Amino acid sequence: MRSLVPTFLASLVLSLLLTLAGIPLAAHAAPTPATRDPLMGILRRMDRYLEQNEVDGVTMDWRYSVIPSEEIRQTVVCQLLGESEIYRVHPTPRRRAQIARHVDYLVAHLRDINSGSPFDGMLALSLLVGWEVTGDPQHRAAAASVVAELKAIPTYECVLNGGLMVAMAMAAEHRLTGDLEAGNKATDILAGLARFQNGDGSFPHWCLGSEDIHYTGWMGLELVQIERWSQDLSIEPTLARMGGFLESRGDPRDTTHYQAPCGPDCVTYYYSRASGCGIDYDTRGWTVEPAYSAVVFDHLGSPSYLSAMRYLDSLETGGTLPDLWGYWPPPDDPEYPWTIADTSVVNMSIVYWALGTILSGRSDAKALAAAAWGDEDAPRLTAVPAAPLPGAVRLSSMRVRGEIELRLELPRPAKVALSVYDPGGRRVRELFRGSMDAGSRTFIWDGRDAEGVACATGVYWALARADGTRQTLALRLLH
Repeated sequence: MRSLVPTFLASLVLSLLLTLAGIPLAAHAAPTPATRDPLMGILRRMDRYLEQNEVDGVTMDWRYSVIPSEEIRQTVVCQLLGESEIYRVHPTPRRRAQIARHVDYLVAHLRDINSGSPFDGMLALSLLVGWEVTGDPQHRAAAASVVAELKAIPTYECVLNGGLMVAMAMAAEHRLTGDLEAGNKATDILAGLARFQNGDGSFPHWCLGSEDIHYTGWMGLELVQIERWSQDLSIEPTLARMGGFLESRGDPRDTTHYQAPCGPDCVTYYYSRASGCGIDYDTRGWTVEPAYSAVVFDHLGSPSYLSAMRYLDSLETGGTLPDLWGYWPPPDDPEYPWTIADTSVVNMSIVYWALGTILSGRSDAKALAAAAWGDEDAPRLTAVPAAPLPGAVRLSSMRVRGEIELRLELPRPAKVALSVYDPGGRRVRELFRGSMDAGSRTFIWDGRDAEGVACATGVYWALARADGTRQTLALRLLH
């Protein structure tokens, strides 16, 4: 595919001249209706799914027990960031209440979430944008405490993906409070970024010189965010080179190409583990990747945006995404627990933020949001699942006398399996397996496992399968 760099540099020069002259740059327009951009459809379905599967005000991934801080950073934090992007263009009381619930959750669990590393930059950013909406002094205090810890991290340790997380928080802190120290730290982090960018525009994840498609896209999302907060002029040339690289690795008829011949008996790899970084994990095939690329392509006005979005659309079902679209690791791989979900709230939450970022940057964002959500403060049903496919199994629940009642609905006769899983993905109890007529049927889970032992209080997951369709549902077990 053609590179973005030559064509983009001309517009970059013009943009810089306009900026220096004090002429504001207009937000770009969405693709024309004829291109059938799937952005709003995916975003609305994800919004509905995340809301309808909330437990105690937030939607969690079933792998919370693996690494709680990592899971919360990639679910609750990203959901809050996505909500804030939508709120910028469609501020309603309902969405404000959702933002407040997410910030309250983070504040209540701050000690457990805070890692003391540059990766807390996303946490700080989410608290800052939450406070921007709510104005709550407690939210500001929580944000200020994490920002202070990030300031104490030496800038030379704030590099690549993690460093840009710090820069996002510092740029937002400076924009919202006028904190010069925070603004200078963001500038210093960006100033050190160029030495890590490879000649083809890519970035590594960990090891210098390695090339990684996934993390180049991830860092692209971060840079788009930082530019909106800081208007740093060094970002656009970097993004242009990143966009050229990402475009060269894609194919509108296919998915990402993670390797290419470089001569006789020579192959160049574009994921860290194979391109010289043996300590890294396999970054191929994650369903967040097309969303990262879409943010960069949309920002640059690249025609590759629609290819990335259409591929993302092909992976999404009823607002849900799996962990991977390919390249599954063996069970002994340390990353294995994070690769096996067919409903990955982690990936869905990150994609939700990425798509919200695309929306809020559009010149017609308010009109798009109004058409998608309309009067979202009107009363509405909250049955699960969100946006089920025609002919799909429907699953809903309610607590009755200390038990959980599961209602399964089928549009036609089918072979059905209904089981309950714990937060670690282990099957706790099979409630039904067999044929079922069209209609609804109720099943009771008494909170016990297959051996009759009472399960601990917490969040569990019901999974219903019926002739190729499936639906998951979060269950809150209380004793």
